Amino acid sequence: MYRKISIIAWVLILGAIQAHAQLTPSYTFNALQFSSQYYDGTARSLAMGNAMTALGGDLGALAYNPAASGVYRYGEFTVTPSIYSAATSTSFLGSNTNDSRTRFALSNIGWIGTFETGRTRGLLNINVGITANQTNNFAFSSSGSGAQSGTSYLGSLAASVPQGVLGYDMDMYDDYDDYPFYNSGASWTQVLAWNGGLLDTLAADPSFFLGATENLYEDENGNPVIASPENLTQSFRRQKTGYVQDIVFNISGNVDNIFFFGINLTLQSIWANEYTSISERADDPSRFQTGFSRFTREYQMTTSGLGVDVSAGFIVRPVAGLTIGGSISTPDWMFLNESWQETVSGSTGTFGDSKISSPVGSYSYRVRAPFKWNLGLGYTVGSFMAIGVDYERADYSSIRMSSTGGDRSVFSAENDYMNDYYQAVNNIRAGLELWPHKQVAVRLGYDWYSSSERDFDNTRHYASAGLGFRTAGGFFIDAAYQQLCNKVDNLFSLYENYAEGAPAPVVKESSRNWKVLLTLGWRF
Repeated sequence: MYRKISIIAWVLILGAIQAHAQLTPSYTFNALQFSSQYYDGTARSLAMGNAMTALGGDLGALAYNPAASGVYRYGEFTVTPSIYSAATSTSFLGSNTNDSRTRFALSNIGWIGTFETGRTRGLLNINVGITANQTNNFAFSSSGSGAQSGTSYLGSLAASVPQGVLGYDMDMYDDYDDYPFYNSGASWTQVLAWNGGLLDTLAADPSFFLGATENLYEDENGNPVIASPENLTQSFRRQKTGYVQDIVFNISGNVDNIFFFGINLTLQSIWANEYTSISERADDPSRFQTGFSRFTREYQMTTSGLGVDVSAGFIVRPVAGLTIGGSISTPDWMFLNESWQETVSGSTGTFGDSKISSPVGSYSYRVRAPFKWNLGLGYTVGSFMAIGVDYERADYSSIRMSSTGGDRSVFSAENDYMNDYYQAVNNIRAGLELWPHKQVAVRLGYDWYSSSERDFDNTRHYASAGLGFRTAGGFFIDAAYQQLCNKVDNLFSLYENYAEGAPAPVVKESSRNWKVLLTLGWRF
């Protein structure tokens, strides 16, 4: 048996890790994931590790260097369908679970048109293009299940009811008009659990809450003691799908076939859907004073919005075969809208079966992503070989959130957290392209994305490879495969600690992903 203690915010053995992946997503984590970019583009650019800042000549490279279109002397159209798959292995309460999620996507579709000026020196041509390149994919799935008797989600929920909130403060009526959800001081989950008979209070103390998974006893001094009398099977599931798509409006130019420049206006389309659930089930309901049988809490949130930024870039050929490229982008200003809903269902011998849903909540806010800049070196040997190496930097500690009216004070805690726990990244991309035959290309690439969080290592290493085939008539087809080489490990608790000597169970996740791209293109 154990005595319930006052709940303390999760400090901080897991610290930033707990904030990084919870069953209910946090604003800081969402701000980071929408600001991060893991470029797809075309199959050619992906196969070469997206190391084309200095090489250009590819519509996928427009996502990180607007001058990439300046080297074109012909028009081009490309379309790139793709398959993305994420696999996750989970360890929870001594049980291991494997899960995966696979999604089809459109990694690129674009067009570039060239317009010659008629000059033989100076500005030789102006190019105009529009392309949509995917820069992030959120497909993910994780689940786990195990049994334990030390703590429960409902116990944690009962322990965390704010001081001063009484049961009748959370009562829902036919004409409740959302009252208990927005004005009671309790969380939405607590309101739902209370009205579903999954939380109760002591008869002698209406401010002391119990979960339906807890039995009440008295010690030798007559003090209340709470204990979970029987094993509970606990299960959870986390699923996500979504994307960030850059829609680029580009104009570029060619000066004497030596200096190339470009400017992008980029509009981002952002969409993500997240679903989480946690369930508890009694092995023997008769052991519980409430006759507790089962409980499930489901949470679903959809985020959508637009982002906008402006970027400029250049490519210069100082000597034959060597190219140097660079670009800089303004902060990406994102305007996001969220909607969410919770559902709690359960069954006890005291209250019977219940299933209650919250209202649909909504909120709008802004995120300012950091400046980004790229530098690249390229080297070509005739039409036989091309090598590219890129360096990219962005400081994620400078991410800032605000209300739709621009007030940052409403997110002061989140902004302070990001300033303290996020950091600048130094990303390296490298790629090689060989043409063993004038119609066949072989490509290899490598990407190293350094960790954007100080206390959580989310470094990623990608290896890629691909083949290309082109015809004399202007048609070409490229294929690419990219694999995440390292595992991304994650550690989090299903709920906060609340019981002396009985910590909440911890989930250990390890995930990898891969993607396949196929580009169909025409030059004219």
